[in-house]
Amino acid sequence: MVRNRLPVDPRRLMAFRAIRETEVFLAEHLRNPHLAPRIPVVRVGYGCFPKGLSMEFWGAVLELEAAT
Repeated sequence: MVRNRLPVDPRRLMAFRAIRETEVFLAEHLRNPHLAPRIPVVRVGYGCFPKGLSMEFWGAVLELEAAT
């Protein structure tokens, strides 16, 4: 039996996939907090990040995301 379905809007499909991936990521890291990346912080007006920290941080985050 063939069902008549309306075409799926690619934008809605992409949004659904992004939401689903985010749900899976958050659920996994809530179950295993030691897997979550540590986000560096500096209080405003009391210092700054060392040079290269942003590249190191985002490189690690993006590698983690690509491996998942």
